[in-house]
Amino acid sequence: MHDKQQLIKDLRDLGVQPGMVLFLHSSFKSLQFQGTPEEVIEAFQEVLTPEGTLLLPTLTYKSVTKDNPHFSYHDSVSCVGILPEIFRKMKGIVRSMNPIHSVAAWGRHALYLTSAHIEDDITLGNNSPYARMLSFDAKICMLGCGLKPNTFMHYVENINRVPYREVSSIIPMHLTDADGRTFLKEIHMPDMRMYVQRYDRITQVLSENEMHSRNVLSADAFLIDANSLLQKASIALKKDPFFFVDPL
Repeated sequence: MHDKQQLIKDLRDLGVQPGMVLFLHSSFKSLQFQGTPEEVIEAFQEVLTPEGTLLLPTLTYKSVTKDNPHFSYHDSVSCVGILPEIFRKMKGIVRSMNPIHSVAAWGRHALYLTSAHIEDDITLGNNSPYARMLSFDAKICMLGCGLKPNTFMHYVENINRVPYREVSSIIPMHLTDADGRTFLKEIHMPDMRMYVQRYDRITQVLSENEMHSRNVLSADAFLIDANSLLQKASIALKKDPFFFVDPL
């Protein structure tokens, strides 16, 4: 078991720095951390400082569906682990308004990164935090969860117009914002049910300088340069649009 100070040291050794814009995917259990989920988040905040920005995915694809097309800023529960669910409810956190791929954020650029997500008709468009963070030399941290659940890769696929991300349905959804106002928005959705994500293949396109790896507590961790990933993954997709998926 490990404590908060060891976590802070390991994050710094991984390359997390003050002022960084950091998008975190995580598995709390893999850390074997002796403290609370809140303390893990606090460790990231301490390393980043208030000049930095921490983003976590608060995805809701399990509960917000075609049959239940309702998303609430405050009440829609994230389905991607305990850290995002704890994080989105903490003081000082803002959440982007998107029914499937919402993002919660803290820090200097949190409001800017999340505020325009509602303007996208697709769930990961050019107004999303996934796109806007690129202006800040953002890094992606995969902590104890491997490389496959990298949501940023959907943005890469979207801007490269890969066949399996083409719009297959348009779903009217009811969105309730932070002030309790509800409105209707049509969301354009792909259908990836015939494919399995293989985003672990980014190891074939990124150099060691573009993706650092080491243990953080008991977990394998990766720190990925988002702009390099966009550039190198786009080259791979131009050669083979199905490079990052396998058919079922």
